[in-house]
Amino acid sequence: MAAAHVPRIAGQSAEYLKKQLDNYADGTRDNPVMTNFAKALSEKQRIKFAMQYASMTAPPSPQPKTLNAVQLARGHQLAFQGDERERVQACNSCHGPDGIGVLHAAPYLAGQSADYIASALKSFQQGTRKNDAGELMRSAAKQLNDADVIAISSYFAQVNSSTK
Repeated sequence: MAAAHVPRIAGQSAEYLKKQLDNYADGTRDNPVMTNFAKALSEKQRIKFAMQYASMTAPPSPQPKTLNAVQLARGHQLAFQGDERERVQACNSCHGPDGIGVLHAAPYLAGQSADYIASALKSFQQGTRKNDAGELMRSAAKQLNDADVIAISSYFAQVNSSTK
């Protein structure tokens, strides 16, 4: 459901998924569908759903449109090195090698749809999503221009996610 900006949650860590459900339930993160769903769940049910989705293996995602060489290089640079001039930390320093995620810390990006990643980055940029610890994602996202958002979201979408 990439066009609907819906993330792949299978295989995300249970801690991350539980935090998102808690944030929807308490209003820290806003989405009309998820907020209504999460508010109706008890704490125990949120834990159960988080553990259930964490235990699933995400099916391979459809390959996104091919990036041109400049976009691919820029996405790779932002993932692995960041951009000191723009004050952007490397995505992989928080999200793990090739965006595979870091247990207890950051969700995987590898294999997420480019549309979802771009939508999430825009939400952080605009301050409509603000459930990031220490405002780290809001700070990083604000440094990205539109071309960078396309490059990094498309880059992670094309990273092999069959192991997630």
